[in-house]
Amino acid sequence: MFAATDETAILATESRTLAIGLSALLLSIPPIHHVKLVPDADALHDAIGETRPLLIVIDSAMVGRLSEMSWRDGRLFPDSLHILLSDDAAEIRELADHTGITAIMMGTDPRRLACKLELLIREHVAI
Repeated sequence: MFAATDETAILATESRTLAIGLSALLLSIPPIHHVKLVPDADALHDAIGETRPLLIVIDSAMVGRLSEMSWRDGRLFPDSLHILLSDDAAEIRELADHTGITAIMMGTDPRRLACKLELLIREHVAI
């Protein structure tokens, strides 16, 4: 059974534009009621330590600054759903093939993205 978490999504990105748009989209997805924005790897680890996030969304531009082991195997917080946003189709294929991490292409239509995230959250909570 999925461990109880709060209704928080953590969004790790250095992009103000992405942070604004994706925060609004995440808040439209039940059961998310809070989005915590983090601008770097240290802030991400601190935010995870302060809360039990339902969802962790990481901008692929930040991946090089994270410990590879911590994000690739879900140890950032094992009970959270981990999503990587990427603008690189090859990176998405590699992640899907080799890590099982959910990767989503940046620029996905917001309605499609919201539906996909809602479905992934529902499936993850039901585990």
